[in-house]
Amino acid sequence: MKPKLRTPGVSPAARTRAWFATALVTALLGGVGWKAWGVQVADGARLREQAVRQHVHTVEIPAPRGPILDARGRPLAVSADAESVFANPRAVVDLAGTAERLAAALDLDVISLEARLATGKHFAWVARHVSPEQAAAVRALKLPGVEVTREPRRWYPGSTSGGPVIGFSGIDGNGLDGLELALDDLLTGQRARFSALRDARGKTMMADGLVEATPGATVQLTIDRAIQHIADEALAGAVTLNKAKSGTVVVLDVATGGVLAMASHPTYDPNDPAAAVKAQARNRPVTDVFEIGSVMKVFTVAAALDLGLTRADEWWNVEGGRWKVGRKPVIDTHHDQVLTTSGVIKRSSNVGAVKIGLRVGRERLDEALRRYGFGSPTGIELPGEQSGLIRPGKSWREVELVTICYGYGLTVTPIQLAAAMAAVGNGGLYHAPRTVAKVTGPDGKVLFELDDPGKQVMKPETARALLPMLGSVFEKGKEGGTAASVLVPGFKAGGKTGTAHKYDPAIRRYSPDKYLSSFAGLAPIDAPRIAVVVVIDEPSGKDYFGGKVAGPVFGKVTSETLRYLGVPGDPTAFERSPGVPTADDPEPESVPFDSGATPPRSGRPDPGRRAHAATPPPPTLPEMPLEDEVEVVDVPDFAGMSVGRALDTARQRGLDVVVRGSGRCVEQVPAAGRTAAGTVITLRFSDE
Repeated sequence: MKPKLRTPGVSPAARTRAWFATALVTALLGGVGWKAWGVQVADGARLREQAVRQHVHTVEIPAPRGPILDARGRPLAVSADAESVFANPRAVVDLAGTAERLAAALDLDVISLEARLATGKHFAWVARHVSPEQAAAVRALKLPGVEVTREPRRWYPGSTSGGPVIGFSGIDGNGLDGLELALDDLLTGQRARFSALRDARGKTMMADGLVEATPGATVQLTIDRAIQHIADEALAGAVTLNKAKSGTVVVLDVATGGVLAMASHPTYDPNDPAAAVKAQARNRPVTDVFEIGSVMKVFTVAAALDLGLTRADEWWNVEGGRWKVGRKPVIDTHHDQVLTTSGVIKRSSNVGAVKIGLRVGRERLDEALRRYGFGSPTGIELPGEQSGLIRPGKSWREVELVTICYGYGLTVTPIQLAAAMAAVGNGGLYHAPRTVAKVTGPDGKVLFELDDPGKQVMKPETARALLPMLGSVFEKGKEGGTAASVLVPGFKAGGKTGTAHKYDPAIRRYSPDKYLSSFAGLAPIDAPRIAVVVVIDEPSGKDYFGGKVAGPVFGKVTSETLRYLGVPGDPTAFERSPGVPTADDPEPESVPFDSGATPPRSGRPDPGRRAHAATPPPPTLPEMPLEDEVEVVDVPDFAGMSVGRALDTARQRGLDVVVRGSGRCVEQVPAAGRTAAGTVITLRFSDE
């Protein structure tokens, strides 16, 4: 038998090792192939998804919010870059040391910051919208895994002026209050999104298809920044002076219904949103309702005039200021025996207003009030608007009809009242109040422009007849109106005072010492340009009458607004004809609760039959007399005084002054002499 061939020089042990190595390599190659098959085929989709998630991410560039501008194009809210600090916790080398140094630079709590950096994520905010000094300090630390970036932040140049109206946006750019919330969809814009690669530390390396963010639309308001400042300043002064709970001012353009100013106190700075919560501030002209009080007499008379049920010169027997329906009395502070329809407004007669309202009737009065805009929202572009409350007229009891005639038993908002008063000044044409004048897209295309044709809610002749009635409220003397002490320097105005007891749910009756003082008016009264409503809630100083508390705010806001708008003044408006108010001038108007009725008597009795009996003792609530007792003070001549001396002189005499400029006093309004107490004196200095 032929022997088996063997490899020369190779021992059997070497051959065994070779075969073993070949088998091992083959097995290893087989395992690699199996693993490759698993990675590429069996688990390919899952692993590809993980790779994309780890190395490819979507980068978002926030869109700048669109600016909010005032009526003249001045910024009220703008977006600007602010610096923020973020970290990649996985890239942080010394966790405790990094947290300690960052906390010191940014004034943060080190424990909570360390917990945030220990998450193991690729991204975590450290602090957003930091100051430039803080950002520079973080950069100087050169901490691994910590970066400083820029992002848009909202800025409000006006600070507290108009804060509750403008509102504010959150740190991520979403509207949270006011117009910022109501117009959020328009202001937000379109964020830019694109894909990018990042390295093992999470830093972006390459990005393709960079897309620019689309900014939000530009919103131009009807609000004028200067008029808003006038209203804010006057309101804050009145709330402080009268130690009131809160206050509201609304200024409307009579011709368009555009809101020129909307002030609330307390207010807040939108640059510090936390202040809004702390101050319990809100946009009170749309969110707060109140019983309108004696201002309602204007609309009771308007309803009767519109229906042809009375005339401005029709005489009414007002019963010497006390009248009954059944056991329910209606009380006037004044003890007039007879008044014309116009005199009912001038003297604020509850008896006269009730007799006129009874002639109108519950259902027709209800229909008129709703036509004037009460009982339903105005639709203004602001969040939280209330509708007020008026029960259906057909369900009114007689006592409700009586009280509604002079403003109790229904609630309204200040913006509703301002819009209704503006309709009187606009020939009966009602424009729903609006704050947005124009919206322009980022491409310059006009998306919206205010163009409200309005609707006729009262006859033009009715509106014309009401204007001299409202003007007569400012007349002075023994037979003067309830606003005799209110001055509107340089202009003739018309309006109506109101003082109402607040209903106290705790005692289920009207409070004996909580009031709402209000004033609603038009100016100039011969050709109205603006309607102004002032409401002061719970004044707790020495005065609470509408003419004393809200009247000076009306006078200041109206006069300064008309001057700013360039409306020609009336020099005779500075005169105090027929004379300086005395103790015999009109007393407070009455705000009783309910009464009864007898058929109204007309005809022209002898107007000289007015009784001047002593003022009766205050009746039980809520039949309480209110309104404007006139008090006068002596105003010195401030000419040539320095600012310091002028302020000292004013303080010594208990006078309220507004300083314009510095240097020496060159002008004062009103001039030296006797004037009504509470009048705000404007002093202009040489370096204004």
